[in-house]
Amino acid sequence: MGKVLITGATGFIGNHVTRMALEAGDEVRAMVMPGEDRSPLAGMDVEFVEGNLLDHSKFAAALKGVEKMYHLAALFAIWTKDPDLHYKINVQGTEALMKEAIKADVEKVVYTSSIAAIGINPGEMSNEETPFNSWPWASEYILSKFIAHQVVKGLVSSGLPATMVLPGLPFGPGDRAPTPTGSMILRVLQGKARDWWKGGVCTVDVRDVARGHILAMEKGRIGESYCLTNTSANMHSKDLLEMIGRIAGVEGVATREVPANMMLRVARLMELWSKITGKAPMTTYKNTMFILQENFVDATKAVTELGLPQSPIEQAIEDSINWFRENGYV
Repeated sequence: MGKVLITGATGFIGNHVTRMALEAGDEVRAMVMPGEDRSPLAGMDVEFVEGNLLDHSKFAAALKGVEKMYHLAALFAIWTKDPDLHYKINVQGTEALMKEAIKADVEKVVYTSSIAAIGINPGEMSNEETPFNSWPWASEYILSKFIAHQVVKGLVSSGLPATMVLPGLPFGPGDRAPTPTGSMILRVLQGKARDWWKGGVCTVDVRDVARGHILAMEKGRIGESYCLTNTSANMHSKDLLEMIGRIAGVEGVATREVPANMMLRVARLMELWSKITGKAPMTTYKNTMFILQENFVDATKAVTELGLPQSPIEQAIEDSINWFRENGYV
């Protein structure tokens, strides 16, 4: 228990982390951007402070009197008009915030990294020690998370008491945005998920990810990284889509394979069109290359050291489907 600062508290994972921190008896201060929708935190007893990862001048005030910090805020987008925006927010913003945390003598920091910050092991599972090898498909987002992870880890030697957590692809209720995982479910519910493609993902219940943050604060070793995934929920894309369709009661899901070369050609065209229109494409060439990888991750370290739950992914998907239906998304 203590006073904690949570950045990204209104996000999909951050919302669950905030709830669990309050349940654990923490006094929560949530850093939100000016004008940001605070409704995801409605009914929660939190103190709000305005801040933006592009404006480092607000960090000292946000950290005043804080004992612990969960840093989840980040820019997650497959495309931006400013190609340097991911670096400015995810790397420079994170570095400045962490340096301010050192000055503020914060007792412990849990930094939300990403499985994109480690390498991919084709035919096997990756873990915290897998060297980064994603250069061919490293989008601005992936590069920014990889660099930010190294920056945070490097600052540990300067006195930053940080533990890094690397979430997999979270499913579950409360996906307001929705995130890419939520968008996948919505496409199934809308009858728009006939296509499937090669590749695989490490799925996980968003509540397990949030619990992993709380456990990392309690038990995580300083300077160590923990993959917040579900070892038994590594799934090929076709199998995942079929599971969603089966749970949702939707037929005709994942019935047509889309060849990788066709997906990549279409992605190139989408990127070209975005340069003409200035509007974000549905995907990019590098994002498509990443999707086509078999990105399976082993959660053994987090399970062994932290006690990370391994809840059935079927329940997370069912809860997500019910939440979308109950909240008027379909």
